[in-house]
Amino acid sequence: MIRNEELETALKRHEMIAPLLIPGLDESEKRRIRREILEREGISERTLRRYVAAYRENNYEGLLKKTRQDIGKTKAISQEVLDRAAELRQELPERSIRRIIRILEGEGTVKKGDISRSTLSRHLLNMGFGAKELKNTKITGNAVRRFQKSGRNMLWQSDIKYGPFIPTANGGKKRTYMVAFIDDATRLVCHAEFYDNQRLPILEDCFRKAILKYGKPDAVYVDNGKVYVSRWFRVACAKLGIRHINTKAYSPESKGKIERFNSTMEEFLQEISLEKPKSLEELNRKFRIWLDEGYNMREHSSLKGITPMQAYSRDPKKVKFATPEECADAFLWEDTRKVDNTGCIKLNGYEYEAGIEYIGKKVDVRYDPFDMGLVEIWYSGERKKKVSPLTIGEYCGKVQKSSSTVKTTHSRLLKVYEQENAKRQKQRIGVLSFRSMKGGSDNV
Repeated sequence: MIRNEELETALKRHEMIAPLLIPGLDESEKRRIRREILEREGISERTLRRYVAAYRENNYEGLLKKTRQDIGKTKAISQEVLDRAAELRQELPERSIRRIIRILEGEGTVKKGDISRSTLSRHLLNMGFGAKELKNTKITGNAVRRFQKSGRNMLWQSDIKYGPFIPTANGGKKRTYMVAFIDDATRLVCHAEFYDNQRLPILEDCFRKAILKYGKPDAVYVDNGKVYVSRWFRVACAKLGIRHINTKAYSPESKGKIERFNSTMEEFLQEISLEKPKSLEELNRKFRIWLDEGYNMREHSSLKGITPMQAYSRDPKKVKFATPEECADAFLWEDTRKVDNTGCIKLNGYEYEAGIEYIGKKVDVRYDPFDMGLVEIWYSGERKKKVSPLTIGEYCGKVQKSSSTVKTTHSRLLKVYEQENAKRQKQRIGVLSFRSMKGGSDNV
């Protein structure tokens, strides 16, 4: 039997949220209405969103104030679990309740679903380990209407983000840079990787790897930063039949999906700060595991309870694959060099034998900046040969020496992800049919 006060509560809640239920509202109108409701009713935004979600799930009945069935019962969390949770919060104050519970479950301290976020949050707050209050942020700049493509690979977005420092062989440290490409429709990060310099074409390298894994996008949406409007990136897009679309520089609202991923990636940067990786390889190995377990395989709030990988895999849109040969050709750089009296040319610190027949002549050289082990010699518009370097120049990679002076620890969340990723790799049935990468189209 529903009591009168419960009916009144439900009616009040419905009247409160009714303006938000009007069909066809765009995001700017919804934000304006939400602000008005919050100011008038004095409730939190989280409560308002909960009311709207409850109504959409169960209509009017969802707004009824439910009487708790466990009143008088103790919902206890053992002191051992609380101590471990407090330790995790002390270890990394930015660590969210969700991440703390994930670690506790992954380490076997609690069973999955044993404790709720609200309960653990309340206990930690009472113990003096509550999260810091977040400052309200104001919406500035011009309003931008939200958009989303209807199918996978219709549009990718990209961005570059500063990464952590890694030690160098001479005892110094070097900044890293993370490049990522995300699918607009499914939120799948097709490829992301850390690089230790911006001298090499890191954007093209990341883009090529993403294409080899998930096929060619119809278009790529980037800003007007120097690296994104480079000649070679635009050439690669043209060769592969990909539209190159620019936004205004410093306009993150135009690339909301990748900006949202960058915010989510703060979780990884916080966790990896505990481990202090000694090399770029170690950093990327940890990052690949986090990208699988902490993002692509995790439910996304905008995907109605499924993961980006599931959204991509279930999408019926055909995937247009490019062969490794097509990608290699599309991303080659070109330079012109004059052949010296010994029949050789120099390129990026390496020396190559072009041939005595070209002494004193200019030849075109096509090469992969990430792999100088083999370059193409062209003359009069024809490819004449492929040659390997004769000598190792100043840009040859140096052996990294591990630093024994760096005090190391580890991230328990990344450890949990690593264990789960190892299990997943054993059970995974490939999402892609890599045989189809020989050319043509295929469904994923």
